[in-house]
Amino acid sequence: MVFDRRKFLKILGAGAVLSAVPQPVLFAAESRDTSRTVSRRKSDLPDLECDVIVAGAGPSGIPAAIAAARLGASVILVEEDMTIGGATTDMFVTYMCGAPRTGIYLDVVKELNRNHPVDGTPSTTMGDYAWDNRNHWWMPSAYLQVWNSLVAKYSNIRVLCGAPVVDTIVRDAGNRNVVKGVLVNRGGLSQRILAPVTIDATGNGIVSVKAGCSFYYGSDSKSDFNESIGMDKSDGKVQPCTQMYISQRVRKDARFPLELFRTGVLDDDDRLWASQQDEAYFEKKDTGAYLHWGATVDCPDTTDPVAVADAQRTALEKLRPNLEALHDAGFSTYIAPKIGVRESRRIKGEYVLTVDDILQGRMPDDLVADAWYSLDPWGIKLDEKLRNSVGPYGIPYRSLIPYGTEGLLTAGRIISGTRLAMSSYRVQPICGTIGEAAGTAAALVAGHETKVRDIDVREIQKTLDGYGIFDWYSKVGMKIDNKPWLH
Repeated sequence: MVFDRRKFLKILGAGAVLSAVPQPVLFAAESRDTSRTVSRRKSDLPDLECDVIVAGAGPSGIPAAIAAARLGASVILVEEDMTIGGATTDMFVTYMCGAPRTGIYLDVVKELNRNHPVDGTPSTTMGDYAWDNRNHWWMPSAYLQVWNSLVAKYSNIRVLCGAPVVDTIVRDAGNRNVVKGVLVNRGGLSQRILAPVTIDATGNGIVSVKAGCSFYYGSDSKSDFNESIGMDKSDGKVQPCTQMYISQRVRKDARFPLELFRTGVLDDDDRLWASQQDEAYFEKKDTGAYLHWGATVDCPDTTDPVAVADAQRTALEKLRPNLEALHDAGFSTYIAPKIGVRESRRIKGEYVLTVDDILQGRMPDDLVADAWYSLDPWGIKLDEKLRNSVGPYGIPYRSLIPYGTEGLLTAGRIISGTRLAMSSYRVQPICGTIGEAAGTAAALVAGHETKVRDIDVREIQKTLDGYGIFDWYSKVGMKIDNKPWLH
């Protein structure tokens, strides 16, 4: 069943919770006023034009922009925050989990290890492929420096920060809308940015929604996509949000109150979480800086900034006792400006990636990104053995193409997949690789003056392979058949 988006928003405005929404939760593409087309849309500032627009300068959007630029495309990278970095800089999601660590994301990790280790000493175990079974995290300011230095290498990338997307410029073309660009807000003034290809890497899919794309929101039931595991009946909820923060020793006599933090605390370059360490080991390690998974709270609608801000205030209030205990113990705390959001919209694509695709390790013929991470659906109980049974699998190009829309690709956690599938590929190394694939595809589409559906997927695959994107498994001693174009 397809549901009306406007009715859904009206329900939320009345104070209802998402569980009140019928299932399955697929929201229909909104009809668009044909007068709001590229030819008639007006803006306050002069138009900008480029080959590829990337909306969202986070862990998937930045690799997308770099991938397109290295193929010669002119790129405009649009970001609502005042700095690039996304979750790494504004949500303090600075811990590396998931694999493979490859391509542009691997370049980031290696630079972080070389020049920005938390304790001042680069890890000697990480190696060339960042695979040493240790817990590594870095300061948000380190990510900011590294992301900016990588982007600065490309004169054909123009960065527009502080410019949230407020609309998508669409030309109605029969049964398929054609995205021609985006409209951004620059301090109350509007500006059109036009390009043959746009990549939605916003994390909430707002560009796709404004283009009229259908999307999924909230949990699925097993029957919705014929999945072998999952919920018998959807509760309509998304994964909860977590307020990340960092604590750092500021007094010489400071003693970390380990007894208060038996979960969700990491020091750097160690095999053990704080909850796995005894007090003697913990004090001997003595890094003096710790990454915290703070209070976790539900948010009824993670697509609504007001609801997310409300959730953050709730989380901060829950954190108060721990923050006060750390202060009394001699530690300063640095709270992420934004609460960490794990899940938002999932844009319906040409193919919906399912949890069974992941559990069975499928390598689709149109594979454009590798992925390997456990199922991690906060808020859903899964058998622990099953949760951790995931092996390598592939991300299909079809999941990056929004259904019924041309000139648009998606990247990161918003690609087309079920909620359980998304819980695996939502982590940064995988989102980064998806972004790199989307940027490569977009540059090829623009260069060939063709459509996102008409580009030869083999050209995308071979171009990525030329950068060594699919060689990570072999580099770490794993025999994985992840190159379908060779068969």
